[in-house]
Amino acid sequence: MSELIQAVVTIKDPFTLFAFLAVVLLIAFKTKSVPESMFKLVSAKITRERFYALLNRAMLSAVGIFLVLCGIAVLGQVLNYKTAVRAASVEDLKEELAQGRADGTAARHALEEYQKGLALAQDQKLSDAIGSLEASLKAVPTAAARETLALLYQRVGNRTGAIELAEQAVQAARESGGAVKTVRAERLLSAVQAPAPAVVSKACPSGAGLIGPKLDLPPGGDAFETAPLLAPCVYQGMLDSKSEKWAYYKFSLQAGQTLKVVMRSRDSSASYLLFRLHGPDGGLIGGYSTHDESVVTKPLEYKADASGAAYVSVAGGVRGSAFEFAIR
Repeated sequence: MSELIQAVVTIKDPFTLFAFLAVVLLIAFKTKSVPESMFKLVSAKITRERFYALLNRAMLSAVGIFLVLCGIAVLGQVLNYKTAVRAASVEDLKEELAQGRADGTAARHALEEYQKGLALAQDQKLSDAIGSLEASLKAVPTAAARETLALLYQRVGNRTGAIELAEQAVQAARESGGAVKTVRAERLLSAVQAPAPAVVSKACPSGAGLIGPKLDLPPGGDAFETAPLLAPCVYQGMLDSKSEKWAYYKFSLQAGQTLKVVMRSRDSSASYLLFRLHGPDGGLIGGYSTHDESVVTKPLEYKADASGAAYVSVAGGVRGSAFEFAIR
């Protein structure tokens, strides 16, 4: 059933409608009965009345086929809307919670966190929005929270997390037996599995600081060799990670330049945060670990003897933390 819905979804404008009709005609003429019937009709001697009757029947059939195809096109539009990849609305979540058997307190908490998450996402506060949606999903596992969180993960560059959530959404939809929900989850999975477009580096905002405008910290590499190059600026962490799962970044330095790094933990619900500075060979220069709220570390510095790279690595409660990287 989901395969049929996927096919109907593609019929959503006049061009695809006529293409669909052309395919139907081609298939019809590949059979023996349709061409033979036409040739017999042409070669046979028929009366004028019989010709008019056949013509009238053909016109009525054409009108009927046209109406059917228009109905299919409208159905395609409706199904395309219902299965479109987008953040679920609050009403979608309410409907899902009403159909479920979740505890009343948990359901209310899930709804409140989801509403807060959507509002924060609209204000471009993606880090806080992700935290609220994660809380909603933890309170009550719903398709709405799972799919919306997957899209937010994709926006901040957490492709692995987005794919994992989308796969869970597909599995849950298939188990529930909902064909439309299954197609929607499958389209979400296809969207987050698509290669991410190249990210253009943004300029450091004017007045950037530990308190003030910042750039979003992109996903780090899983080793020194895959560490992305960062420009000097202040960055805000977007995603927490396990304490043993380090994210690596690198900076380009000229001989005589000094990399100075300062970290501030998030100002509420702080989680254990780990931060390290490495030299060009990966050797540890220094680091900090903290689980307290709004802790500002003393600066760590590395002065380059020769042109090359320096590295930093972070793990744990990264979301909402601030990282200042300066080169002088």
